Amino acid sequence: MKLTVKNIEQETADTVSISFKNGGFFNKLNYKPGQFVTLHFKLDDKIHKRAYSFSSNPFTDKEPKITIKRVENGLVSNYMHDSLKVGDKLQIDKPDGSFFVKPEKAQQKDYVFFAGGSGITPIFSIISSLLHKEPKSKIILIYANRFLNSIIFKEKLEKLRKEYEDRFKIEFLISKEIPVLDNYHHGLITDGIVMDVLEKYNLAFKDGQYMICGPFGFMEAVKSILFVNGVSPTKIKEELFKRPDRIVLKNGVLSKVQIQLKGESHELSMENDTTILQAAMANNIELPYSCRSGMCSTCLASCVSGDISMTEGHFLEQKDVDAGKILTCVSYPASENVVISI
Repeated sequence: MKLTVKNIEQETADTVSISFKNGGFFNKLNYKPGQFVTLHFKLDDKIHKRAYSFSSNPFTDKEPKITIKRVENGLVSNYMHDSLKVGDKLQIDKPDGSFFVKPEKAQQKDYVFFAGGSGITPIFSIISSLLHKEPKSKIILIYANRFLNSIIFKEKLEKLRKEYEDRFKIEFLISKEIPVLDNYHHGLITDGIVMDVLEKYNLAFKDGQYMICGPFGFMEAVKSILFVNGVSPTKIKEELFKRPDRIVLKNGVLSKVQIQLKGESHELSMENDTTILQAAMANNIELPYSCRSGMCSTCLASCVSGDISMTEGHFLEQKDVDAGKILTCVSYPASENVVISI
């Protein structure tokens, strides 16, 4: 499917929102609040695919919208900021992702959202959807940024807070400036800040439903705080945009990786600091992929023989891992010979 760019809106100095004309009845884009869409870009005579979360909500926003933060030396993000224009058409894949909610009118929950930087994107979609479609639920947002002027959707969030002041509360964390407003805090996320916020709104840790999106360190800190305070992992959903670089000890041994794909066999010789997907792409082997962070199942494969090391925090359940399932985007060879089937 192709979508046409309808509008480009500057959110902050380094963040833009891009809305698209939605298709007709037979090719309309349908998505759940919090999901992402994978876009295809032909740059430098190569196809590059990137996944971006919807910032629009599918219930009240007529046009689907994604929000993109500029990444230093990022080929696609810089193109989106500097070269994309209204009227351009972009090839997309079907919306995907497990970080979403299904609002229900009769449902009554206490949601606590933790967002760091551009991690607000899918969370904004979810919050606006819940406010419109789940009237009995209450929402607390704890949103961390470095500077006041880097707060994405600041005006939109404040508008929602005023409109739904009995159900929607926001607490901002600013690490590089000292704010003076009542619902602003200086510094990084801490156990004390989270405890103070929940006490302020009379919510016990055990009673919340938690969703987290942001930088890896921020998310790990939030999860640690929640676990220490007795929150069950079953009550936590997370979405990680970018994983930290994996540190490995090179032993000078190359792994021979055989990839069985669509009746053909491809062989790679690779070191153990590169993912299966990265090595395949570098050798022009077209494996399926989307998010590239282990948060969907597009690149699902099976390890037929040999050993694979997967980065923690991926989408798969332990029973799938035990059965030999892997996600090539976060999988590294851990033995001299590996066979992968897709």
